Amino acid sequence: MKPTRNQIITGAGLVLAGLLLGWILFAGPADHDHEDNGHDHDHEMAEGEHDHSAENGEEVWTCSMHPSVREDGPGACPICGMDLIPASAEEHEDDYSMVMTESAVKLADIQTTSVVRGNPEREIRMPGRIKVDERRLVNITTQFPGRVIKTKVDFTGAPIRKGEPMASVYSPELIAAQRELLEAARKKESNPRLYESARQKFRFWEFTDNQIDNIISHGEVQRELEILSPADGFVMSRNIADEEHFAEGSVIFEVANLDHLWVVLEAYEEDLDWISTGDEIRFSTRGNPGNSHTATVSYIDPVIDSRKRTAGVRADIENNDMRLKPEMLVSGTVKSVMEEEKLMVPASSVLWTGPRSLVYVKDTGADTPRFEAREVDLGLRSGDHFVIEDGVEEGEQVVFHGAFRVDSEFQLADRFSMMNREPGTGAVPAHDHGDMDMDDHDDPAMDHDDHAEPDDEPHEHGEAIDGATDDFREDFAAVLEYYLQGKEALTTSDFDGARQAFERTAEELEAVGLHRMEGDAHMRWMDQYEAIDGHLDHILEAGDIEELRQGFAQLSHVLIEVVRNYEIPGVHYHQYCPMVDEDWLSSEEEIANPYDPDMLRCGEVIERIEF
Repeated sequence: MKPTRNQIITGAGLVLAGLLLGWILFAGPADHDHEDNGHDHDHEMAEGEHDHSAENGEEVWTCSMHPSVREDGPGACPICGMDLIPASAEEHEDDYSMVMTESAVKLADIQTTSVVRGNPEREIRMPGRIKVDERRLVNITTQFPGRVIKTKVDFTGAPIRKGEPMASVYSPELIAAQRELLEAARKKESNPRLYESARQKFRFWEFTDNQIDNIISHGEVQRELEILSPADGFVMSRNIADEEHFAEGSVIFEVANLDHLWVVLEAYEEDLDWISTGDEIRFSTRGNPGNSHTATVSYIDPVIDSRKRTAGVRADIENNDMRLKPEMLVSGTVKSVMEEEKLMVPASSVLWTGPRSLVYVKDTGADTPRFEAREVDLGLRSGDHFVIEDGVEEGEQVVFHGAFRVDSEFQLADRFSMMNREPGTGAVPAHDHGDMDMDDHDDPAMDHDDHAEPDDEPHEHGEAIDGATDDFREDFAAVLEYYLQGKEALTTSDFDGARQAFERTAEELEAVGLHRMEGDAHMRWMDQYEAIDGHLDHILEAGDIEELRQGFAQLSHVLIEVVRNYEIPGVHYHQYCPMVDEDWLSSEEEIANPYDPDMLRCGEVIERIEF
């Protein structure tokens, strides 16, 4: 059936109406919106506002605390929950730099200071002991064999004056020599050379001229003669008794003059560059810490103690009042100032792990806060500052407060940072810092994931050694138990508790002993035993908690090695803090930093050791 004319007209009208309605709904509003947006944009640019659109025309939103966050629209930050704000299209960043908003800098309390040039100085604290001046220690040695008739000094420590008798002795050689002397004295006029030779023999035996003259004046051989003290002082050792025989060359007494003594301090090898002969030492005894003494460094040992990793620093001291006693424990300090000026930054500015050191430098010429990660060559530590050999210039601004927060932002953005040497690869390891208070670090799934598996690289002395016995492993576990108690005490800076724990560690080590294994294990254990024993000595001689921590660090290095070498049973965690560059062992995976309780959670699990 053909359509009528009216039907055709009606259909055409409906089509036209549909086209008109489509134009109104789509074309019209789009043009209107375009005009409005253009008007608003012109108005905003006239007001000096930034264009917050991405290259495709979409607006980008970010977080003032986490500039690495990029979203297409407003909302909450997925990391901290704060409201997002428009991001500036003028942020110029690369793998080594990042722009942060003013509000982010303020909220994170990021503070900077200038790189300065000055003379580095450092106060080094060292434990030590009072020692006898070896130059004033006299050995009384017998020059002939014989027998003690009577000792005149009957206890060690007795005071004695030069020329006072120490013992009377009998010797067949003395009898024969007296006869020769008397005969030569009778022929003195005719043969003076023979007479002088006879007297010289007695002088060689350390008899005085008065004793020789007494023999001559008596005119007859004396059955016993007295041995006299050659110096003023105190009897430090007594090696003979009444009626005891002695051989030629025997040391029967030691006499020391205690008016002059040595104070010998132990300096770690990393501190030796700061100490020179002529430096002034201030020290005090453990029994009287409020009374300080001064002395001048006269000698520094040329050899490092292989067990303690220390060298002796010696100074001469006067002791006329006899208040200082040999073997007293002392705590000393040396304050040293370098003559050459160096660039320095606050110690809190430096983030370091292993051989790398990093600071964050603020670009003072940027309109908005911009920070650059800068590797530096780290020099000596000078009090609260580090010397920087290369990497920064004088006057540049470095972050000294909030450096961890800046570093965390660089890590989250997968840029060059303390723990990320390959920006842009996604290799951002988890690293928990106790003072950061960031929500993303509260996720247990993020803690230590990158270090859950043992290292593939071989460790020096880290492989198992044949020859260890189950008995040894069981006994050494007791050593480790008290070490771990000492570690726990250090996390709260409990000096007395740590010292008691390490005293028990030393006792258990002595119980383990040297000769417990065979072959390679025996040879290696002998070296390790001496090293552990030496580090424990240093710990137990420490005068304060920081000195104790230094010894603990050295001890930990050896114990980590021992656990691996002899496969000590149990689960142990090798942990590491990059801020102090030191390791330790723990029985718990959770970080509890024994080196700095203020950063209790700063550290990472290097290896889970389980046997």
